This record gives sequence, C-alpha cells and structure tokens, in this order.
Amino acid sequence: MRYMKLLITAAIVIFYMLALIVDRSAGAIFGVLVLLSLIFLASKNRSDNKSFGEFFREYWPLNLAMCGPIIAVFANQIGTAHFVGRTYDSPFRLALFCLIFWAFSFLPTRWMKHIQWGLVIGALLAAVKIHVLTHGGEMRYGTDFIPIIIFAELTLLLGMFAALSIAWNEHGNKIAIFFKIAALCAGLYAAYLSQSRGVWLTIPVFLVIAGMVAKNIRLRYKLTAVVAFVILLGSVSYFGNIVKERMSIAESDISQYSEGANVDTSLGIRLQLWRGSLVLFKEHPVFGVGVENFPKALEELAERKIITPVSATFPHSHNEILFMMARLGTFGLFAILALYFIPAYYFFREIRDGDSETRYTAAMGLALCLGFFTLGLVDVVFLWWEIFPYYVISIAFFLAYIIRRKKEMALSVK
Repeated sequence: MRYMKLLITAAIVIFYMLALIVDRSAGAIFGVLVLLSLIFLASKNRSDNKSFGEFFREYWPLNLAMCGPIIAVFANQIGTAHFVGRTYDSPFRLALFCLIFWAFSFLPTRWMKHIQWGLVIGALLAAVKIHVLTHGGEMRYGTDFIPIIIFAELTLLLGMFAALSIAWNEHGNKIAIFFKIAALCAGLYAAYLSQSRGVWLTIPVFLVIAGMVAKNIRLRYKLTAVVAFVILLGSVSYFGNIVKERMSIAESDISQYSEGANVDTSLGIRLQLWRGSLVLFKEHPVFGVGVENFPKALEELAERKIITPVSATFPHSHNEILFMMARLGTFGLFAILALYFIPAYYFFREIRDGDSETRYTAAMGLALCLGFFTLGLVDVVFLWWEIFPYYVISIAFFLAYIIRRKKEMALSVK
C-alpha cells in the first residue's frame, strides 16, 4: 500500500513536469494513474473508512459533472441514430475522474506537498520551451503537439499553482518562495510570448482569486500588489511590442468588421463562428448537429451565406460553450457548464476557510476552473487531448488535498 501511494505521488510530480514538454507523456502518465487506481479499487481498500461506492455517492454531483460530456455524446448518437465509437475517446478520460479521485484520497498531505516541485519545474521548463519555439517572441508558432494558446494557458496555471502553494511551506522558507515566484514569472512570460489575448484575459481572474484567499495579508499590502500589477501591465502594454501589436490588430479587425470592409479577419471570423454556432443550436436545439458533423454544418452555413467560406474552414467555434451547443445541443450546454462550475463550487466553498493550506489549495482549483471558463469564451479548450488528463488530475488532486488536510486538522484537534 505504501509503495502504491509512492508511485501515485511520483506519477503526479512527473506529470506536471513533463506533460507540456514531452509529446504523449500526459497520456502515458494518465494511463499509469488509471492502472494504479484500478489496483486500489481491486484491493478493496477503504479511504477514511469509506468504500469506493460510498465515496462515489458522497461526491456524486462532481462525478456526474465529469461524466456530462460523455452523456451528451451518447444522447446525440441515440437521438440521431448515428454511432461513432471514436467520439467517446476524449470524454471517456473525464469519466475516469472518479477512479483517479478515489486513489488520490489515500495520499497523506505530507506526500502531496512534493507535487509543488513538479509544478515549479514544469512551469520553468515550459517557459524555456516557448522561448525557444518563439525565438524569444520574434515569431508566433502554431503548435508542436499543443497549440500555443493552450500551452501558454497551462503554463500560466502551473505558475499560478506554484505561487499559491507557498502556503504549503513553513514560514520563512525563502528558497521555496524564490523558486515559486520564479515559476509564476515563468508562467506570465509564457503568456506574454503567446501573443494570445484570451490567455491575457485570464490573468485578472487569477489576480481576483489570489486577492480573495489572501486573508492574512494586510489591506495595504494587497493594494500595493494591485497597484504594482497595474503598473507592470501598463508598462508591458506601453513598452512591449507584442502587446501593442496585438491590441492594434484587434482595433483594426473590429473596425473592418463593423464597416464590412473585411469580415475574414481574426476577430471577424470569431464573430461569424459565434453567430453560425447559434444558428446551428437554434436549428438543432436538443441534440446538436453531432461531433463528427460540425465541419459539414459549417460548410452548409457558408452555402447559405450565413458565414463566409473562409470561416467554414475552421475546426471549432472559438467559444467553448457555443461549440458544445452547436455539436451536442442542450445536453452539450449543460455538460460544459457543469464541467466548469460544479468543480468550481467545491473549491469556492473552501475559499474563505480559516486554514491557509485549505484556502490556497481551493484557490488553485478555482483558478483552474475559472481560467478554463474565461479562455473558453474566446477559444475552445476541451478539444486538445492533453487538456483532459490535466483537468482530471488537477481537480482530483486539489480536492483530495483539501479533504485530507481537513481530516488531518480534525484529528489534530482531538
């Protein structure tokens, strides 16, 4: 049992270190974690004197939310009588959440804290990688095995997780604080080099979450941090060529779209895809057009002059919610909202807890959920394979840490 826990802990550390760096490593490590979880299940061990069935029922809303996408796919295929097996591949990873969560619940917090170094190393390695691939910001690559926008957001989240995990360390551990602040800076640097306005949009969200959990920090220090951030943001916007260029392009795109001069700009195509996705949802409100039929549906919209032929070549709606609505109808809408906000609820209710470790770990989970939601307003996150194990492992780990921490605190009081 002890060695199993050690293997799971090591696998999580390696996951955060390598998932963004080595192609297919996320899938391989996720597979290892699923296998270890199945061994735990077969051994009939009990977590806090609860069987797997009891544990599953206790967190049934969360488990149901993680099964939402696969239920939506099944409903679509039942409703349309068109069955495609490969469509279940990605949502099936989310449905395995209950197994991963169960296995993580056995880990003591003293072992879980080792994951902080996986977060730090992962953020630093990812920043080096994006620096190399963009030649220090001189060019913007599309993808290696993860699109640059998704890569930058996941790197930014690693940096955010690392910074928040300072609460796991003893007071005055300056070495740990240094490396974790460096990881946060690495995440911000990756966001800057990505040139992604969507990724930048998540930064204020993370700032608000950090302010919410900083319960023991005096108000003047919070205000100083906010002012420093605003000054930094203003300086980057004024002196940084990347930000100025991206903002200038956005202004030009909006102007051309509103005047009708060119609707096939970056923002113009997004607006067309949003409108087209709403049309598809209105015409197929219950089950949607289906995962496999979305490209064909866009082509038909182009033939009807609702969107341009250029817009019809894009693989998704550039909006997660609209994409799910268009493909999977009302089932898809409820599935994606549950995927964001039910895990977020579990973390939000702990955000003002009196224990700093619980509070800051809850902030990590909330940052993940709301970060994906915010980026999903202008892009599609749950389209890329690496996202699924990242989301499942992170939600399971942060919530398991909170549960274990509260249990240990209760025992210490006794």
